[in-house]
Amino acid sequence: MRYPLLRTALAGLRAHYVRLLMTAAAIVVGVSFLAGSLVYGDTARAAFYDDLAKSSRNVDVVVRSGWSLLDRGTLDRVRAVDGVAAADGRVIANMGMLGADGKLLITGGHVGYGISVPAEPGLSRFDVAEGRVPASTGEIAVEKQTVEQQGLTLGGTVRLVGRDGTPVAFTLVGVLDLGVNKLFGGSSVGALTDADLLRITGTDRYTQVVATAAPGVGQEELRSRVQSAVRGGWTMTGDELADELATEAAKYVDGFLSVLIGFGLVALTVSGFVIYNTFSVLAAQRARELALLRCVGASRPQVLGMVLIEASVLGVIASLGGVLASMVVGWGLLVSRELVATSIPDHALVLRWPTVLVAVVFGTALTLLGALVPAVAASRVPPLTALRDAGTIEHRSTGRRSRALVCAVLIGLGLLILLGGLGLDFAGLPLVLGGAMLMFLGMAAGAPLAIGRVIRAVGWLPSRVFGLPVRLATLNAYRNPRRVAATTTALMIGVTLMSLFSVLLATARDQAGRELAENFPVDFVLTPKRVNVDGPVTAADGVPQAVIDALAARPELAVVAPVRLASRETDPRFYGDAAVWATSGTLGPEVVEGDLARLGAGTAAARRDYGVSLGDRITLRSGTATVVALYDDSPVDAQIMLSWDGFAAAYGTGQPNRVLIDVADGTPTATARQAVDAALAGYPLVQVESAADQAESLAASLDELLAIFAALLGMSVLIALFGISNTLSLSVFERTRESATLRALGLTRAQLRAMLLSEAALMALVGALAGIAFGAATGWAASLGLISAYGHGLPVLPAGQLALFALVAALSALVAAVLPARRAANASVVSALTDS
Repeated sequence: MRYPLLRTALAGLRAHYVRLLMTAAAIVVGVSFLAGSLVYGDTARAAFYDDLAKSSRNVDVVVRSGWSLLDRGTLDRVRAVDGVAAADGRVIANMGMLGADGKLLITGGHVGYGISVPAEPGLSRFDVAEGRVPASTGEIAVEKQTVEQQGLTLGGTVRLVGRDGTPVAFTLVGVLDLGVNKLFGGSSVGALTDADLLRITGTDRYTQVVATAAPGVGQEELRSRVQSAVRGGWTMTGDELADELATEAAKYVDGFLSVLIGFGLVALTVSGFVIYNTFSVLAAQRARELALLRCVGASRPQVLGMVLIEASVLGVIASLGGVLASMVVGWGLLVSRELVATSIPDHALVLRWPTVLVAVVFGTALTLLGALVPAVAASRVPPLTALRDAGTIEHRSTGRRSRALVCAVLIGLGLLILLGGLGLDFAGLPLVLGGAMLMFLGMAAGAPLAIGRVIRAVGWLPSRVFGLPVRLATLNAYRNPRRVAATTTALMIGVTLMSLFSVLLATARDQAGRELAENFPVDFVLTPKRVNVDGPVTAADGVPQAVIDALAARPELAVVAPVRLASRETDPRFYGDAAVWATSGTLGPEVVEGDLARLGAGTAAARRDYGVSLGDRITLRSGTATVVALYDDSPVDAQIMLSWDGFAAAYGTGQPNRVLIDVADGTPTATARQAVDAALAGYPLVQVESAADQAESLAASLDELLAIFAALLGMSVLIALFGISNTLSLSVFERTRESATLRALGLTRAQLRAMLLSEAALMALVGALAGIAFGAATGWAASLGLISAYGHGLPVLPAGQLALFALVAALSALVAAVLPARRAANASVVSALTDS
C-alpha cells in the first residue's frame, strides 16, 4: 500500500466528516471575511481609479496653473504646438448654490464650484447622466448628488449666488456624473457657459489646459514641446496624471481596508479557538482508534502526521470555500461602505490570485496551528491504556499548577501595566490597552481552572427555577472545563471588543454633549457668509438690522443678542493678535473670576487662557483697559470682551457680525428654528448654527459607528456560535450512551433537548458576561485617559447595550444548539445502548 499515512488520514476525514462540518464552517467564515476585505479593497481601488480616471481620459499632456490661473492665451499656444490633435481649457471657480430651503449649500466649510463646459467633448472630465450640457446663458448642469439631495428636476430652477450676493436663477438642463473627485470634496458643482461663469464667479481663467497627442507623437515628446510653448504653469503627461489619480484612489480605500483586515484577523483568531477545541475533542473521542493504530505498528510521528494531514486537507478545502464566500462578503462591504465614507462607484467584483493565495495560506496555517497541540496529545496516547474504556472526561488536575502560574503572571503583569498607563492620562492609553491584552491572555490561560465554578454559579438559580434539565446541563459543563473554556473564550473575544467600543463611544457622546453645552451656551448663532472667488466661504461684513428686528419680534425667541467682532494688535507682553468682541444682549460667556457688570469705559474681560490676570492692563485701539473679569466657555471665539459702548468707541459702529439667540421657555427647538428660518427667508447668506443640530448629528455618527463595529465584530461572534454548535454536536456523539441511559431512566425527549439547549445557553452566557465585564472595565480605563485630555467627568457605561449583547449571545447560542439537541433527542434508545 503506497502512502499509508495519507490514505489513513483521508479515511479518517471521510469517517468523521460530519463532526468536522461546523469546524469547516468556522474556517469558511473567518477566511471569507479576510479574503472578502481584500476583494473589497481590489474592487474599490479599481472602481475609484476608473471613476477618477475621467479627468485623465484621452489626456496626453496637461498644463496646470501655478501661483496664478492660466490666461486664455495659454489654450491658443497649446493648440498651436506641433503634435497636438485637440486641446481644451478647464475653468474651476468657487460658486455658491442655494439649496431647496433657500440657504447657501456649504460642505466642510466650503461653498460649491462652477466648472466650464468642455469645448472638446472627448476631453470632458464628466459624463452627462441626464439631459445635456448648457448651450446658452441662463442654463446650468448640476452634479447628480446635489440633484438628488435637493430634489432638483430637469427644467426646474437652480439659484446661484451672484457676485453682489443676490440670488440669480438658472434653468437646470442636465445632470452630471463627476465620479469620485477629491478636488470637489462632495461640494455642489454646476457647469456653466463661459459667459455665465464670468458673470457669477468673476473669472474666465483656466486651472488646467489638457491636450491629446496626434498619432505617432509620444506623451513625453509632446509634454516637452508644450512646456516650451507655455508661459507659467507646469506640465505633466497623461500617464503621470493617471498615476496621481491611482494614488488618490488608494487613499479612499486603504484606511477602511486596514480596519477591515484588523477585524478579519480577530475573526480568524476566534476560528483558531474553535479549531483547537474541535480537534481536542476529536482526539479524546478517537483515543481508542489512535491507540489501535499504535498497536498495529504506527509510530508517534506517524499518528502526529496523520492528524496534521487531516487538518491540512480540512484547512485547504474550507479555505477554498472561504474564497468563494468572500465574493459575497466583498459585495456586502462595497454596498455598506457608504455608511462610513464616500460611496463606491459601480464595478464588477475583482478577485485576484494574491487574494486566493493569502486566503488559502492563512486558513490552512490557522487550521494547522489550531490542531497542533491536540495532534501532539493524540500522538502520546499509550496503546494499552487507551484501549481501556476510560471515557473521554477531561482530567482537570493535569497541569493545574503551571496553568495557574501562567495565569497569575499574565494577569499580574497586565494589571501593573494598565495601572501605570492610568497614571499617564491620555499618553498612557497604549499601556492601558496593552495591559488589558495581557490580562485577557491570562484569563484565557486560567479559564479551565475557574470555568466550572463560574458555570455552577451562573446555573444555580436557573437550575432551581427550571429543574432537572438545567441541573444536568450545569453538571455536563462542569465535567469538561477545558472544552467549555475554549468555547466561551472564542465568544468572549468578540463580546469584549463590542463592549469596549460601546463604552468608548458612549463616553465620547457624553463628553461631546458636555462640550457642546458648555461651549455653545445659546440655542442658535447666526453668521453672515460671503462667497469668495479665490477661496472658501468666509464671514461677511454683518447681519442686516432688518434681520435682527424681525427676529426680536418673534415671540418664540426670548433673547436676540447682536455681537460685534474685530481683530486688534494688543499688548505684545501678552499674546499679541487677538479677537475683540462685544454683545448688547444678556448672552455672555461663563465667568470664572471677576464680574462682567464692571465692563465699561476703560475696562475689559479676557479669556482665562489669554495670559492675563484680574487688574492687568492691556492695550487696545482706544487706549489701555483694565481686566475686570476672566471667562472660559463663550458663544464667540474671541480673547477680549468689551462693553457694547466701549467697543463702539474703539472700533466705531457698524452692523453686527453675529447674532446670538435663546429660545423662549416652553417653546420646542423645532418651532423656534421655523421662526428663525422665516425671519431669514430673504437672506440666504445668513447661516444658522444650532447646538441641538450638532449634538444630533454627532450622536447619529457615533451610533452609526457603533453599528458598524458591531456588524464587523458580529463575524467573530458568529464563528464563536459555530464553535458552540460544534461542541454540542461532538458532545452528542460522545455522550450517545449517556443520553440513552438518561432516556431509559425516565428523561423525556423534551427534557434531553432542554438539557442541551441549556448547556449552550450557559456557555454563551458565561462567555458573554465575562466579555462584557472585561470589555467594559477596559473601556472605562481607556476612557479615563481620553477624559483627562479632552474633557471632565466620568466614563459612561451603556447598560442597555451591554445587556443586549448578553441577551443576543444567549439567544443565538440557543439557535445554534437546536440541531444538535434535536439529533440527540431523536436517537433510538435501544440502538444507542447497544452501541459499543
